Amino acid sequence: MENLLLKYMGEGLSKELAQAPLAKKPIVTISREYGCPSKLIAQMLTDALNKRAGEHDIKKWKFINKEVLESAAKELQLNPADVKYLLSMGEKGLLEDFLVSFSAGYVSNLKVKHTLIKVVNTIAQAGHVVLIGRGSAAILHGRPGSLHIRLQAPVEWRIKFVCEMRGVGADEARHMIESTDKKRTALYELILGKKLDPYIFDAAFNCASLSKHKIVQGILGMMEAGEML
Repeated sequence: MENLLLKYMGEGLSKELAQAPLAKKPIVTISREYGCPSKLIAQMLTDALNKRAGEHDIKKWKFINKEVLESAAKELQLNPADVKYLLSMGEKGLLEDFLVSFSAGYVSNLKVKHTLIKVVNTIAQAGHVVLIGRGSAAILHGRPGSLHIRLQAPVEWRIKFVCEMRGVGADEARHMIESTDKKRTALYELILGKKLDPYIFDAAFNCASLSKHKIVQGILGMMEAGEML
């Protein structure tokens, strides 16, 4: 799939978009607890939105995931894995900034944060995007035309899901869940500058009790009610 963000950044449109008036362009962010099927739900939602739009509608919806990190890494001249690591450190990363700020090749954790915010805002200006994670709900909270979804489920359900999807044992799955959820919370708190506020999300869906189809239909209903379609 074409990296839409790299296209914008490469063509220098991010500066133009950032200076444009805040437009009401529809965008859906999907945050999730580790072990919830966010990618599949995001793809199903994107497909459903484009089916509604019709073949001749030029405003096609796109599903964005790893492209955010790739674009931020390109601008910072870093490996995407390094950007992901720095963001996962949260406030701890700011302390490390002070300790290593005189080393060769140093890139500020704060600069990484600001670059991530710039990239997410750039794509939000274009609109018609389903964006997974990357702190996007914290960055775009309150933005006109945005809808912020949270996927969650009891930990035992998520352990079973991770075991099946990753082919690991229950203990390893639990460790993966605890570690990843902690890192994702750290990213949100780095962006927000405070403890994660669950009310930045407009709606939460329980993946243990709701099918993926029902979740997608629920999101579509909210988008229709909010005149995002």
